[in-house]
Amino acid sequence: MQKRVGLKELARRLKVDVSTVSRALRDDPRVKPDTRKAVQALAQRLDYRPNAAARALRVGQSGRVAVLLSPPQQRFASPIFLELLSTLDQDLRDTGRTLAVFAARTRDEEAEIVRQIIDEGLADALVLGRTRAGDPRVRFLLERGAPFVTMGKTDWPDRHPWVEIDYAHAGRIALGALAETAAGPLHVLAAPEGLNFADNYVAGALAEARALGLSPPQVWRIEMTEAAGEATAAEILARAPRPALACIQDSLAFGAYRAAAQAGCVVGRDLTVFGGQNFPGSEHMAPPLSTFSTEDAAIARLLSAVMLRRLARDGSEGPFETHLVRPEPLPRQSHFLA
Repeated sequence: MQKRVGLKELARRLKVDVSTVSRALRDDPRVKPDTRKAVQALAQRLDYRPNAAARALRVGQSGRVAVLLSPPQQRFASPIFLELLSTLDQDLRDTGRTLAVFAARTRDEEAEIVRQIIDEGLADALVLGRTRAGDPRVRFLLERGAPFVTMGKTDWPDRHPWVEIDYAHAGRIALGALAETAAGPLHVLAAPEGLNFADNYVAGALAEARALGLSPPQVWRIEMTEAAGEATAAEILARAPRPALACIQDSLAFGAYRAAAQAGCVVGRDLTVFGGQNFPGSEHMAPPLSTFSTEDAAIARLLSAVMLRRLARDGSEGPFETHLVRPEPLPRQSHFLA
């Protein structure tokens, strides 16, 4: 059977954006007449037929809500998003809707996926995480008037609903706990610059160091993977004895444990570690990993409820629902020196 031609194929052949093709097929006056004619002629020649989802978008009845997972998708996926997928799926099915999950391979790909979801009518609303400064995904959705909820505040906090974990507070928790017992230099391991939650975590850690009268900790902006945590911790251990590591996510802390073992070091004796987000298994590390809890199930229920209420409003006018959630410390043994 011949594969059906889609919007992306038409766009590729004509060397235009998918959104331009979508608008041209709808006779949108924003598209130049020559471009509209070229798109429509190619669509007819290739027997292009819009799918049901694309038709549904025009009346807002696809019956789906999309969740976009940001990279990297790793072995230790964030428990918050696992809880969110489960909770949102159940809540949507109770209203006759379904959940669609999209996973980007790179951050640059995320904006294109969001455009495709909207232009091809793959969902009526979206949930986005890992917001960043000048987020192009959010900018596009605001321009199109599409309903969405973000996990994290954006540059437009009054123009859409959001649920935010107070990562600045988390950074203060981790740095303050380590500072009480640290015998060596302080380090902060966080996600790359530009991701709002990571920038907030670093800002909180630096603010806590200033408040305690300490020298600024060294900040490492890396991907939140075990491998990145292991490589960074190995470099830190080679520089100075008994360092203290504040890790924004437990995956980085797990990597630090591995680096310590390979270097013949022991967490709690040769280095101290504070993790983040209380991943499954963190309490079973040796020694148990100190971390912070974001009450993932409660946040998932909250974000799902915000989305359902957003859908029920059937419009883009505010005021919009927003929530700031403070994480709680879970002190165990990994940040204490024996």
